[in-house]
Amino acid sequence: MSASREKKVRQERGSNFVSAKDLKAREEQKANRRTTAIFTVCAVLFVAAVVAMFLWNSGVFQRKAAAASVNGQNYSVSDVAYYYYNSRANALNSNSDLDSNTSMRDQEYTASDEFATWYDYLADQSVRYLATTQLIANAAKAAGFNGGSEVDESVKETMDSLKTAAADQGYDVSNYVKAIFNGLVTRGEFEKSLRTAALSEAYTNYKADATNYSDDELTAVYNEDPTAYSMVTYESLVFGNSNYATEAVEATETTPAVEADDGSAAAKSAAEDALARYKAGEKLDALGDELGASYSSTTALYGTGSDLADWLFDDARKDGDTAVLDYSYYGYSMGSMVVVFHSSERADFHAVNVRHILVEDEATANDVLAQYLAGEQTEDAFAALAQEHSTDNADDGGLYENVYIGQMVKPFEDWCFDAARQTGDTGIVQTDYGYHVMYFVSANDAAYWQQLAATKLVNDWSESLTESIDTQLLDGMKYIDR
Repeated sequence: MSASREKKVRQERGSNFVSAKDLKAREEQKANRRTTAIFTVCAVLFVAAVVAMFLWNSGVFQRKAAAASVNGQNYSVSDVAYYYYNSRANALNSNSDLDSNTSMRDQEYTASDEFATWYDYLADQSVRYLATTQLIANAAKAAGFNGGSEVDESVKETMDSLKTAAADQGYDVSNYVKAIFNGLVTRGEFEKSLRTAALSEAYTNYKADATNYSDDELTAVYNEDPTAYSMVTYESLVFGNSNYATEAVEATETTPAVEADDGSAAAKSAAEDALARYKAGEKLDALGDELGASYSSTTALYGTGSDLADWLFDDARKDGDTAVLDYSYYGYSMGSMVVVFHSSERADFHAVNVRHILVEDEATANDVLAQYLAGEQTEDAFAALAQEHSTDNADDGGLYENVYIGQMVKPFEDWCFDAARQTGDTGIVQTDYGYHVMYFVSANDAAYWQQLAATKLVNDWSESLTESIDTQLLDGMKYIDR
């Protein structure tokens, strides 16, 4: 359920570097001058050489070098490094096979044939991130949008976290930033890139907010494909293949060999028999209890890509329609299911924001709720209790945002979408996962179908903005991840 940042960087490279060849040439030009002049010049040149070497080692020249071009606009090593080392950190966190002590240039990328090394992949990815972020930030500025407090708060939150992490490692912030980005990003450059990224995110959020569009704009999107903004209610009975599967049996002197059976044929036959009994007047839930099949009554938002979704959201579907369909999970066939269609309607409900504290038993749930009711009774106070006690989503204070119908288990959902629910309401809900101490934050201003329509509008806008991106890697990339 991200969330998750301005001026163009000067592209000229440092011009103060004095090479050894330059020093020698200058010394030769001074060779015939008076001795005192020779000593003076040599001293000046020595100082210049020391300063130049210091600047080189400090990364000044590398940071300013042009590393990438986006639609003809050059971006420095510092600009690209901000995204590259963030992408590198994410890759290391999610891929245990990667070695953090070895350059990504020396680690083979096997996920596709498009990239030879992890460096190739991360370089491409980071420049694309930079390009998209910069184009959206530029569009925000052109529209007179500065993000206001959202950007300021985002930058402050990140910098505060950075200060804490730096202190824990014994660094000041400036040196910590240099350490993270291999000396290629200064604190000032980091904050600049961070603010650009925050502005880009804030503007995208603004464009995705349904309340920023007129009813006519949203309705026009809806009318293009009403089914995509609908939800259906149906019953189902699932017969899992595993309940009917048998293992292979080797032949003996008295019995023939038996081949393994994955159970799919038997599961389908059981589903067809159950459907016949349903049509004869029996209840689907009662059949589930009798036959050991999994029954559910479900409301689901529009979807595609499975036999079930294609059947449910067929425009011809009407109340009472039935079918036996393949039951799949993440693309794997798991069994057969009886499906009974009941209704389809536009997703007019309003998604909600809630906090919860998940505990194992009712006594603990009652105790936690009592602690809340005896205290300040604010959302922040509830969040603090969630951080202390919850076994789910504790780091975020138990917060779930934009919860929609069909997303959560039924008892949790029923509590959230009670028509009488008000901000500040609390309660305890039992599910198969345990006991949830609930806190209702708010319902969104726009209906869910309007949120979906606004999402389509912002996606179309983003695609039109970035579809013609022309990116090129430039010579400065050689300084990254050496």
